[in-house]
This record gives sequence, structure tokens and C-alpha cells, in this order.
Amino acid sequence: MKSIVTVLFLLLIGIAASAWAQGGSVEKGKALVESKHCALCHKEGGNLGKPMEMIVGTNPDAFLKEAITNPKKTLGPQVKMPELKLSDAELQDVIAYLRSIAKH
Repeated sequence: MKSIVTVLFLLLIGIAASAWAQGGSVEKGKALVESKHCALCHKEGGNLGKPMEMIVGTNPDAFLKEAITNPKKTLGPQVKMPELKLSDAELQDVIAYLRSIAKH
């Protein structure tokens, strides 16, 4: 009986840790956005891209990831945004940051 409880406990801890890790870090996302100079095009009153506060909208994470890594395919061939080479963790961080500043 103790072994079943132990296994269930470890399983729950693993699930909780995985869910926490998938959330992304707002601070790391902000640092990435700043280091990539995204605000040059994505600023209030800019004419190249939507302001960062407006990007998220109701879009799911999968769409946002694809738009960041493959903008011409996702948003259209006329888009001037470069493809950003980010790891999955970095993408989660950027999306966490964008969701934290999103205007609802």
C-alpha cells in the first residue's frame, strides 16, 4: 500500500512540475523581446507590426509560436518580420510575457 501511495505522490509532483515549467517566465520573455529589439516594429503608433500589447488577442499559443518562428507562412508572404530561432522554452517565455502585457 505504501508503494502505491509513493508512486501516486511522485506522479502528482511530476505533473505539477511539468505544468509549472510549461507556463514560461515573464521576466525571461521580456528580456528576450528586448534583446531581439521587437519594439522597433511592435510599438504603439508603429506602422510595421501590431503593438506588442495587441498581438496576443484570442490567439492560442500554437498560433503565436508559429507566427514568431515562421511569420511569412503564418501571417502572409508580405510580412517583413524575420523568422526568430528560439527554443520551445524561449517561445513559452516570450508568449508568457506577451500575455502579461496584453490589452484585454
